[in-house]
Amino acid sequence: MLLGAMNNPMEDIVEEIALFADLGFDFIDFTLEPQRTYSGSINVRRVANALKNAGLGAIGHTAWYLPIASPFPEFRKLALRELERCLNVFHDLGVERMNLHPDSRAPLHSEEWVIAQNVEALAKLVAAAGRNGMKILVENTPPFSRAAQIKPLLETVPEAEFLLDIGHANVGTPYNRTEELLANFGHRLGRVHVSDNRGGADDQHLPLGVGNINWEKKVRALKTVGYDGTITIEVFSDDNDYLVMSRNKLKRLWDTVKVD
Repeated sequence: MLLGAMNNPMEDIVEEIALFADLGFDFIDFTLEPQRTYSGSINVRRVANALKNAGLGAIGHTAWYLPIASPFPEFRKLALRELERCLNVFHDLGVERMNLHPDSRAPLHSEEWVIAQNVEALAKLVAAAGRNGMKILVENTPPFSRAAQIKPLLETVPEAEFLLDIGHANVGTPYNRTEELLANFGHRLGRVHVSDNRGGADDQHLPLGVGNINWEKKVRALKTVGYDGTITIEVFSDDNDYLVMSRNKLKRLWDTVKVD
């Protein structure tokens, strides 16, 4: 298992790479978003040198708000163009996997129509990634978090992998859907994100143990499906002690929780 943290796109990426290395993380979950890590203006050589100097790995993250299922075809086309540019940046950095957040913001359109637009975007992105030997991971993103919504994407595009966000699995739902999602897609699991929240509608990105998620149970669920890959601690706070505390808590649980 490798533990990492996500950069703040409003901060200098080189400084954050150095920070995460100093804090003892294994990798940076590098998100390409405006203002300071926009794919159209990022200095790839500068980032590559910073990663090399810090001895830090990197995985690919994209903006959650790209309108790949917009009712406006022009917007969908531009969103896909941005994602393809992100792919190129990550390829130049030697990053092999990039996530995709499904989009559901299409007022007055049926869920079936929304799913179809996501399937189309995923298929195109997976094809572009495949030409560079890269993989795309579909992340459960509220309100696109039910297994029944994600299943058509992964069934139609078998080359894609699944990214489980345990915090997202607790938002906009009457119960945490982690076990449900793993039961359906655990065999396709390629990456995990963790943060805490108190349920309801807000994705709060709290430190682990502050919300109402049972982390011992979630660690056991991950270990039951045999997962031992990258886990990103998505705890967003100006005080990095909370990030480190969450990382250490997860590591302790990982080392002590037993699988039946």
